[in-house]
Amino acid sequence: MEIKGYTLHGDYYLADEIIPNVNWEKARRIEKIVNLPNGETVIAQLLSKKELETIPKEERRCGKWYWTRTSYDTHYHAYNVDNDGDFFYSDIGYCGNAGGARLGFKNPF
Repeated sequence: MEIKGYTLHGDYYLADEIIPNVNWEKARRIEKIVNLPNGETVIAQLLSKKELETIPKEERRCGKWYWTRTSYDTHYHAYNVDNDGDFFYSDIGYCGNAGGARLGFKNPF
């Protein structure tokens, strides 16, 4: 099913656009209500590393890196998806406002 602004990748819809320059502490709290064509709604948010791992690498990449909802080891590090679709962890303290938020949700159909 077509949902404006989102594309189905595996079992998840990913936003076509990334909200730029959002640090992890803020990005992991962003939620957006998405109205589905059947009249129902879902909440889009950052997906976890585990959820994103189910999507093929070539479908995760988008030319801009974005955060996952999953922290790494301590609260000072978190995983992101790099430009090539690989996972990497970043020191949150050094990222400032770098990175982005790519919202998504599990296919409700």
